[in-house]
Amino acid sequence: MTHHKRSRVGHLPSWQRLSTHFVLTVCAFTGLAYFLKREMGFALWNVAARDFLVWHGISAAFALLAFGAVLPGHIRSAWNVRRNRGSGIAMIVAMATLMISGLLLYYGSEAWHDAVLWAHWAVGFCALPVFPLHLLFGHRANRRQPAIRNNSRSAPHLATTTSSAP
Repeated sequence: MTHHKRSRVGHLPSWQRLSTHFVLTVCAFTGLAYFLKREMGFALWNVAARDFLVWHGISAAFALLAFGAVLPGHIRSAWNVRRNRGSGIAMIVAMATLMISGLLLYYGSEAWHDAVLWAHWAVGFCALPVFPLHLLFGHRANRRQPAIRNNSRSAPHLATTTSSAP
């Protein structure tokens, strides 16, 4: 029996999707809070700027774990079917740039510190809308995608991502 359904290529399991969303959100908001407290002088909830930085660093480590976890399945399968590539590339570039600049802030030369810090903040601010847009574009692409026959011989990478639906 052949089943038809809209393809959910690259769809993450609920636990992975929700934990990734949570970690990226915490990372973004703690980075923004650190910037607002340290550079702009905003009084935020009686929390020290260093505490925001600590939470930002911890959440960034988990964000990199989440990023590494989605590389083999989510990114590869969506790439193979040419879906959501623009915002996906923007996500990869932003994550890689923030990762490298974050490492340089911690391990890099003091001579570069101020320039790298401003670059990290600039990329971080620009990256804030990238993840929500990537989600939005992915949902739209899934709705527009025509039904795909579940034929594991002709498309083995799609066979596990389709199921029966009216």
